[in-house]
Amino acid sequence: MNLKKIKLKNIRSYSEGEISFPEGSILLSGDIGSGKTSILLAIEYALFGLQPGQRGSSLLANGKNLGEVTLEFEINGKNIIIERRLRRGSKTVTQDYSAITINGQKIELSVTELKTKILQLLNYPSEFVKKTNLLYRFTVYTPQEEMKQIILEDPESRLNILRHIFGIDKYKRIKENLLILTAKLREESRILQVEVRDLEENRNKLDSIKKFVKLLFTKVEEKQKIFQIRIYERKAIEEEAKKIESKIKEKEKFEREIDKTKIMLMNKEEQLYKEEKDITELEKKISEFKEPFEESLFNKIIEEIKTKKIGIEELNKNYINVSGKINSLNIKKQEDLQKKERIFKIDICPTCLQDVSDTHKHNILNETESQITKIENQTKELDEKLQEIGSLLEKEKISLTELESKISQLEILKIKTEEIKLSKEKILSLKKLKEELDKDTEFLNKHMEFLKESVLEFSKFDNLFKIKQEELKQAFQNEKQAEIEIAELKKELELTKKEIKLLEEKILEIEKIKEKLIHILDIEKWLSNNFSNLISFTEKNIMIKLREEFSKLFNKWFGMLTTDAFYVHLDENFTPIITQGEFELDYAFLSGGERTAVALAYRLSLNQIINSLLSKIKTRHLVILDEPTDGFSEQQLDKVRDVLQELDVNQLILVSHEQKIEGFVDNVIRLKKERGVSIIENQNL
Repeated sequence: MNLKKIKLKNIRSYSEGEISFPEGSILLSGDIGSGKTSILLAIEYALFGLQPGQRGSSLLANGKNLGEVTLEFEINGKNIIIERRLRRGSKTVTQDYSAITINGQKIELSVTELKTKILQLLNYPSEFVKKTNLLYRFTVYTPQEEMKQIILEDPESRLNILRHIFGIDKYKRIKENLLILTAKLREESRILQVEVRDLEENRNKLDSIKKFVKLLFTKVEEKQKIFQIRIYERKAIEEEAKKIESKIKEKEKFEREIDKTKIMLMNKEEQLYKEEKDITELEKKISEFKEPFEESLFNKIIEEIKTKKIGIEELNKNYINVSGKINSLNIKKQEDLQKKERIFKIDICPTCLQDVSDTHKHNILNETESQITKIENQTKELDEKLQEIGSLLEKEKISLTELESKISQLEILKIKTEEIKLSKEKILSLKKLKEELDKDTEFLNKHMEFLKESVLEFSKFDNLFKIKQEELKQAFQNEKQAEIEIAELKKELELTKKEIKLLEEKILEIEKIKEKLIHILDIEKWLSNNFSNLISFTEKNIMIKLREEFSKLFNKWFGMLTTDAFYVHLDENFTPIITQGEFELDYAFLSGGERTAVALAYRLSLNQIINSLLSKIKTRHLVILDEPTDGFSEQQLDKVRDVLQELDVNQLILVSHEQKIEGFVDNVIRLKKERGVSIIENQNL
């Protein structure tokens, strides 16, 4: 398997990023927290999805609702692209989408289906589908915080983990299954022994059961006769109940008719009350009306109004005519006064252009004065006439107003008179309607009495029906009880027949059971004595051989990573034992660099052992090391070059912030973080 490319979107500190992976050794370089480990976690997520116990929020960037990882790699000449997507919900982050493309053929799969497909392509055991992928963790990539975890585990837990990843925990499962199987065989043999031992007892039991069957047949016949009697009794009571029920239905029909009649009667009484009230109000209205309407007086006043309007119109014309004359005289008077003033100012006649004498002026003035006096006299006479016309006009208008007021009163009186006439007619109509309502009310009351008597007559059937209902209920119970007793007897008979058949079959097969018992005892003896010892012996020898090989590799790698004279080996629980000279050193008292060296040597040894055991897995030539030099001295860092050269892999990915490591690898990918976002600065490939 060769990694080719990975694309990230909203994964941890990455907004967007793309990295290409060449063959050979690759260093992911950058300061602490620049996003190196995020790339390794994204590769693992792309391959296997979220691991058991891992939360999607540990990968999806804070504040983002959608994150994507696309990983491209090659296996046996096949180009494979995996796409996975995370989506933030209201409460949790879930795996939203997953797909795989193999040589251009894309398939969308569920999370479990995709993991199964990847395990098949990597040739990993299928048992890792629903488990934490320990095989990948101990052969390809172990997160930095887990590098030393297997060394710090208690011996029993470590041994169980190693058995699991070595694939030899099957021997333990075989022994556990063997115990279950032998226990089951012993239990089965004991059961068979009991069955063989009870053969005669079963034969006696069979004879007894056959006699019991004859007795059951007799009881069933007796119960069926009783059952038929119960059916006849129940049907007779049902027939009587139906007759009584029909009477009750008639009574209910009468009761419903009573309710309807009550409603009709109530409506009639309400209507009667309303009509009586209307009659009383109309009669009161008629009694209060005293003044009669006179048609002749009404017509006479109409004529007077017409005459008055004509006279007023003539007076208005005269008033306007006199006012016009007065205005004309006033205008003439004004002209004469203006002429008088002009005469005194004129010295030359504008017509003949001769001098105007004072005598001529006085003559003209006298004539003008005379004319003015005449106009004033005429005006005075006309003013007196105008006042006379105005006074007469005002009197006529007042008289007209009084006449119009009288005619309005007469019109109101006319309307009231017509209303009284209509009211009298309506009283007659209402009285006639009242008589009809009285008749209807009387009829309904009589009908109500008849219905009540009918209901009373049928009421006696209520108690009879209740009694019959109780009798019918009891009859049903008796019938049901008889039916249940028959069913129970038939069921017992059926079960007894089955029991007879089983006993007969059991007796016929007893000899076969004896043969089977002997065979089972032989198998149980061989499994307990021979096969169990063989499995224990095989497991022990394999573990010894693995521990010896593991110790050699562990000592080799640890020797390459340390500068002091240490000797290391593994005890029977695969716990690292470190000695210097004659003294055994406790792991907790080693320096930070030495503890890292122990963990890295253990990790590399484990990688080689697993790859040799599972030689067909497709990740054997890929190794990822996350901060493998944590706490190393300068001398130890120099030794890392030898370790990297010694590793026989096609692709090696290292994560480190040690600048010195850059000189030990073929390719360097530099990462940095700006404003909390990881950026791929450059790729020196």
